[in-house]
Amino acid sequence: MSRFKALKIAVAATLVLVGGPARATDNERQSLEELRNTVVNLLQALVEQKVMSREQAEGLVKAAQDQAQKAAQESEKRDAGAVRVPYVPQIVRDQIRKEVAEEVRPQIVKEVVAEAKQEGWGVPAGLPDWISGVRVLGDLRLRAQEDLFPAGNQANTIPDFQAINAAGSITKPGLSAFLDTTENRSRVRVRARLGVEAQLPANFSTGIRLSTGSTLDPSSESQTLGANAARYGVGLDLAYLRWEPKATNGIHPFTATAGRMPSPWFAPTELVFARDVTFEGVATTYRHGLRAFDQDGSNIYATLGAFPMQEVPLSHAGNKWLLAGQFGARFDWSSGDKIRAAAAYYDFVHVTGVRNLAGSSVLNYTAPLFVRYGNTMFDIQNDPNQSSYLFGLAAKFRLVNVAASYEHPMGEKTLVVTADVVKNIGYDRADILARTGLNQPDRSRGYVGEVAYGDLDPASAAGTWRVAFGYRYIQGDAALDAWTDDSFHGGGTNTRGYYLTGNYGIAKNIWTQLRYMKGDVIDLPPPFVYGLDIVQLELNARF
Repeated sequence: MSRFKALKIAVAATLVLVGGPARATDNERQSLEELRNTVVNLLQALVEQKVMSREQAEGLVKAAQDQAQKAAQESEKRDAGAVRVPYVPQIVRDQIRKEVAEEVRPQIVKEVVAEAKQEGWGVPAGLPDWISGVRVLGDLRLRAQEDLFPAGNQANTIPDFQAINAAGSITKPGLSAFLDTTENRSRVRVRARLGVEAQLPANFSTGIRLSTGSTLDPSSESQTLGANAARYGVGLDLAYLRWEPKATNGIHPFTATAGRMPSPWFAPTELVFARDVTFEGVATTYRHGLRAFDQDGSNIYATLGAFPMQEVPLSHAGNKWLLAGQFGARFDWSSGDKIRAAAAYYDFVHVTGVRNLAGSSVLNYTAPLFVRYGNTMFDIQNDPNQSSYLFGLAAKFRLVNVAASYEHPMGEKTLVVTADVVKNIGYDRADILARTGLNQPDRSRGYVGEVAYGDLDPASAAGTWRVAFGYRYIQGDAALDAWTDDSFHGGGTNTRGYYLTGNYGIAKNIWTQLRYMKGDVIDLPPPFVYGLDIVQLELNARF
């Protein structure tokens, strides 16, 4: 309210008091008293805003009181016995109504909208109660990708073990038995996911999600365009039930999940697991809040999980599992700084190949269902005529993974530094030599380092952005090549190089990403080399 408007209302209200009756009923007296108090408060505000001095305000009140008293005396003489009704001029009432509406309406609207969302106004009463706890969510990614091979690469030198295993021999797939190492490739790819999450009684919830992508590839949900207009395959990507008691001081003390679930691990990079990997089995997490720390979100936690990878009929002892545990902590400071750190152990049980007896195929199930590139492989078929081949993993995989990230606010942006290290303590050179006859160097270590700056969520609004630079180094048997990053160097292990990433928000929940990855193979028999540079331009949307 401007000072001039307030002054007009004060003067008008004072005039009303001047014309007020000397006698009134109880209700009229109460109304008049409220109006008097309003005028007094308004005059006080005008004094505090220095629209008038305190002496002027007191003088105005004194003059009004004198004039009111004089008017009351004259009126009493003139209209003895008459009953007066208090009257507020229409111009004053309209002005007060307008000022109050302008100042109060936005807050009332805000409160009403919030209450409507919370209580679900407009939801038909005939719908079941649980419908209010259902949330539909999804995302879409369109990607244009260029695979660029350096001139020094040699053609038909790197076996494609997935193609060989699928065909049953090296000769059947022909040139497809080797990875493309020389011919540049341009692709347009899409990833589409649609799911629902639902809150159920007794602290239960559930989630179901459908996704595009190969049903064999665990680390990628991308579908390459160019299928002659044929429909894309869609698979069940998530299907889980979760029990999670109510949060205490902002922290859920316990979480138990069963089914096909999102990753339960703190994994700031794709060193061990690709972003698209989901896990089948059960996982539980216990959290303990650090109340004495700077912020309530700080906690330490422990996660345990058991995930069947492959069920083998007629050979229960041959079932493949991932047994894992992670211990971690989160520290939040009131300044906005955050540290997250965790150490994990991943034991891949029975994934190592076992060589058949000559002419037998009983142990064919020990071959992996899907491989990319990088892991040490050997023929487990043991065909005396060498007419067929089936390759299995030569190493054992018992991974120790340590990861940490540090967030530091810098004005409106945030600097994030990330480190991720893995060591396959199950790797044994002597064991591999006895199993395969290969006398190779250590291939059990890997790490990723990354520095990022900008908005933490570049999809939060238009104009937000984030850039990142990282270096990736992962030896051949440091992780399962089928489960790690599917983009860098075409996916897999036995690679090293750097990457640059830029994100820009076009609108809320719509953003674009440009990524450049330059990778090379770590170890190949000389003079062979295998370099691959990849450029990806993406348009992303989520809801």
